[in-house]
Amino acid sequence: MPSSSLAWTLIELLVVIVIIGILAALLLPVLALAKERARRIGCKNSQRQLLLAVHLYGDDNQQQVPSGAPERWFPPSDDHLPIISGATSNALVRYLGNQRMLHCPGFADYFHTRASFVYEGSQYGYVIGYNYHGGHTNTPWPAISRTTSTWISPQKLTDDSSLVMLSDLNDWSTASHRTFAPHGKNGIVLRGTDVSNPDFKGITPAQMGAQGGNVGLLDGSVVWKRIQQMRIYRGSQAWGEDGCMANW
Repeated sequence: MPSSSLAWTLIELLVVIVIIGILAALLLPVLALAKERARRIGCKNSQRQLLLAVHLYGDDNQQQVPSGAPERWFPPSDDHLPIISGATSNALVRYLGNQRMLHCPGFADYFHTRASFVYEGSQYGYVIGYNYHGGHTNTPWPAISRTTSTWISPQKLTDDSSLVMLSDLNDWSTASHRTFAPHGKNGIVLRGTDVSNPDFKGITPAQMGAQGGNVGLLDGSVVWKRIQQMRIYRGSQAWGEDGCMANW
C-alpha cells in the first residue's frame, strides 16, 4: 500500500480542528465554573481562619473582639466595614501568623500591595477584602432610604453567636464610583486592573454580575449566600447615601 494513502486530507484536518474547537468551547466554561467553586471554598476556609484569629484574640483580651474603628485620628463615628485600623490589622496578623491570610483570596494580590485607604491625604486604615463587622460603635447604624436593614456589631465573643463577624466584599459606593464583586460566575468581577471597577460608576455588585458571597458568624461558622438572598445594609457610619453600601 502506498504511504501517501495514510496521510490526512485537508478536509479531514479541518474537521478535526473544528471538533477540537467545539470541545474546547464546551469544556472551558465548565473549567471556569470549577475554578470559581474552588475559589469559594478557599474563601470560606480563609474566613474560618480569620474567625479563629478573632477568637484567639478575644481569649487573650477579656473576650473582646478586635476594634472595627478607623485610625485613631479619625472620629469613631467615621468607620467603614471594609476598613480596619493598623492596630487591628497587626493584632489579627499576629494570631494568623501570615500577613497574606488577612486578605480575601480573590483580592489578595491587589490589597496585599495596595491595602491602605487614603482620603484627602489622611489614612483611614487598611482594606482587607472582607467586611469586618466586629467592634464597631453605635450599631445598628441609622437606616437610610436605600435600605431598612440594620445590623448589630459583635463586641465580645460571648455575644449572640449568630451575629455576623465577616462577610465577602460585595460593596459599592455611588459617590466614590467603587463596586466590589468577589464572586462572579467565573471568579472576581473585574473590568480593567482596578478591583473596585471605577468605570462602572458605583453600580451594585448584582448589576456587575456578582453571584453571592460567604458570610462568617461569631460562632465560627461560614455559610454561602446567593446574591438574590442577600439584603442591602449600610456599610459606613457617617456618610449616608454617599457612603459604603453592602450586601450580605
